[in-house]
Amino acid sequence: MRASAIRSALRAVVPFPVWQTAGFVTRIPSYWRVDRSEALRVRYGVPGLPLYVTKDIHVFAPETITAYRCWQYHGVEINDSTDEVADFLELSRGRRSLIDIGAQTGFISALFARSTPAPSHILSIEPDPRVFSMLERAVILNKAEDTEWTIKAAAISDHSGVMSMPSFNRVYENGDDRDHGSSPNFDVPVMTLRDALAELNWTPDLMKIDVESFEHEILCSSLDLITRIRPALQLEVHWQMLAARHRNARDFLGPLADAGYRGIRRCYSDIDKWMRAGKSEPVSRLALQSA
Repeated sequence: MRASAIRSALRAVVPFPVWQTAGFVTRIPSYWRVDRSEALRVRYGVPGLPLYVTKDIHVFAPETITAYRCWQYHGVEINDSTDEVADFLELSRGRRSLIDIGAQTGFISALFARSTPAPSHILSIEPDPRVFSMLERAVILNKAEDTEWTIKAAAISDHSGVMSMPSFNRVYENGDDRDHGSSPNFDVPVMTLRDALAELNWTPDLMKIDVESFEHEILCSSLDLITRIRPALQLEVHWQMLAARHRNARDFLGPLADAGYRGIRRCYSDIDKWMRAGKSEPVSRLALQSA
């Protein structure tokens, strides 16, 4: 049974005061992190509304409800993204060039820009027109003077052209709080990873991919390229969505393992553990680097 279904079943039978108290207690670590971020803002006298991901690293979210909620959730609160952010900061250490595929409102790109000594290079790729202006604002708020940060309104896949796709981003403005993927489809330009890299005058040493199961198309069509340039990979594997689309994650995880990629966390250290995770996790967030 999925965790959300278990929570719903418990909520139906547990007395409300008990449920409310338990929910408050479990969120205390998040409340502490949010309060720490505000305390650091005041202590250091940083103007605006910085979000402190660590005591030394802060980012500036675009001034929208959607972006601020997303960035606070991923960067400040304690939740299923906490390990992912810590892994990303570890992967980023000593690296200077990022391709962020599925950049959304720009949190990961901004985190790289703020945590990596300049000069550095960033390419943020996001197809959703509903959040693209937020990504543009993220660049303005977080870009260092000698950082080259480019954004592209496109999707990455195994072909070039135009494709129709739903929005997988949740947008809160104007009362829009629909589930991921429930909005009408929109047409977006699509290109291969090879074509995207050909437009750059630099080679990425770090690549983040979060594209709601289309990691299959991106990686399977680019394995020779990736194993040649060998970037570190921050990769979300959407097991359930892949299965619904009749795609097998082993198609790309197997070649990555054969090429020497290993997880930086023990629970995701090798392909056996990757595949084992796929039996119990809807999504696995793998931080991989090549030996």
